[in-house]
Amino acid sequence: MRTKKILTAMAMVVALSACATDPAAQAKKDEAVVAQRAAERWDLLIQGRLESAYEYLTPGYRAVTPYTHYQKSVKGRGLWQEATVENVKCEPEACEVKVKLNLLIHYPLMRKAVHTDTEMIERWIKGQDGVWAFLPTE
Repeated sequence: MRTKKILTAMAMVVALSACATDPAAQAKKDEAVVAQRAAERWDLLIQGRLESAYEYLTPGYRAVTPYTHYQKSVKGRGLWQEATVENVKCEPEACEVKVKLNLLIHYPLMRKAVHTDTEMIERWIKGQDGVWAFLPTE
C-alpha cells in the first residue's frame, strides 16, 4: 500500500512538472500577465499619469531615456479616450500586443470633435527579473 502511495505521488510530481515546463501553458500565462500590464499602462496614459506609465518601460529604455525626454515624446495625451487590449501572442521572451485605441480629435474647422479608432502593435519584453515591460519602437 505504501509503495502505491509513493508511486502515485511520484506520478503527480512528474505530471505537475510537465505542466510547469509546457511551453504552450507558459505562453498562456505570459499572455494573461502581459494583457493586464498593457491595459494598466494604457489606463495610466489615458489618465495622464505619465510618470507611473514610465515604470512599465523596459529598464534598458529607461536607462537611456530620462523621464523628461519620455514625457516630451508621448503624443496623444488628451486625444485618447479608451484603450482595449485585443490580442496578445507570446514567445518565451517577447510578446506582441494588439491594442485598439479610441480617440477624440478636435479639428479646427469642425464644430464637433470626431471619434475614431486605430490599432497599434506593441512589443513587450520579459526582463531578467521575470517582469514584462513595454519596449517602445519609436
